[in-house]
Amino acid sequence: MNKQRYLERAEQFIDQFLSDLQATVNIDSGTYTKAGVDRVGAYLQQRFQALGFSTHFDRQPEFGDHLVATRRGSAPTGPRLLLIGHMDTVYPDGDVALRPLTFGQRDGKRIASGPGVLDMKSGLLIGLYGLHLLADAGEDNYQSVTFICNSDEEIGSPSSKPLIEEAARQADVTLVLEPGRADGTVVSARKGSGQYRVEVRGLASHAGVAPQRGRNAILELSYQVQAMQALNGTIPGVSVSVGVIRGGERTNVVPDFAYCEMDVRAADMAGLEAVEEAMRQVVAKHVLQGTEISLSGGMRCLPFERSERTLQLVRIAQEAGDELGLKIEDAASGGASDANTTAIMGIPTLDGLGASGSLSHNPDEYIELDSLPLRTALLAGLVYHIGAYYQEGHRL
Repeated sequence: MNKQRYLERAEQFIDQFLSDLQATVNIDSGTYTKAGVDRVGAYLQQRFQALGFSTHFDRQPEFGDHLVATRRGSAPTGPRLLLIGHMDTVYPDGDVALRPLTFGQRDGKRIASGPGVLDMKSGLLIGLYGLHLLADAGEDNYQSVTFICNSDEEIGSPSSKPLIEEAARQADVTLVLEPGRADGTVVSARKGSGQYRVEVRGLASHAGVAPQRGRNAILELSYQVQAMQALNGTIPGVSVSVGVIRGGERTNVVPDFAYCEMDVRAADMAGLEAVEEAMRQVVAKHVLQGTEISLSGGMRCLPFERSERTLQLVRIAQEAGDELGLKIEDAASGGASDANTTAIMGIPTLDGLGASGSLSHNPDEYIELDSLPLRTALLAGLVYHIGAYYQEGHRL
């Protein structure tokens, strides 16, 4: 098939695509709404099966069941592909009733808005329809594809990470369908993400009768918070943000316990090691004698660092983009995703292959409708070119 015809076929599929998008967006599927996530999974299972995929669920007691769809390609020596997208959103149960999928205009562009439409139900469908384009054209020149639709990415994939790691060990390339940054942008690096906690233990006392006998944990924590926040921006590629503070039970008691929780991001392992050492130095210093300070926590996921193998994937994506008239650029992101998991395992990984739009995690999040055929055709072209790269005897 002429590669420009990927776009023509994607445009022909757009009505069914939008029907699937409406069906999935209009299901509340916040991470902790298991029943809703399972409904999305059941819907997608039907669509995958209709397009020739074998499917099964990785059952979960707490979160939604993870959907795994697999398909054999036509190239026995071709690449083994892993695609990843998540079904969960950050929105509470009942949000769909307030703002279901809606079509409109923004800045002169046709858009669709609704809970999770960008992050990332449209990305799931771009992956599904992109693979369908190749199979429909008889150009599924890969050995196999495994598509994991997980249910808990928005909280760090605690139950799906082992499933992803197991699949990645059997894969040559990972493609992740998080939102794209613009029509011609993919993501080739992501910061690692972690949560850390500082706890201060002091000594309780009557705030009116004998305040001097107490050791105010909140007071000591206030110094710790300032020192921790002062680390932000001092190490290249690293951010530190104190987001939660708790302490005290009654105003007439000198508080004996307080804590804060921090979000920490690092672009590379060197930055991570440097910020952890800096945080240890902060908690080693007391301002208020008689208090005890501890640091706990760690990285939820390690940095996805740009590598030569990833850059080769970018170059392959650029070839696919050229055929569609897209100038592909790659970018780094401050947010983490399941791409971090596969990248740190050494699997060549490319992310940001979903729809174009903006305002993820915001009630007004939206996708640009005209990007859907382009991004679907780009995904199909990327997979085709990876297969061709392997047929030429190369490996990633």
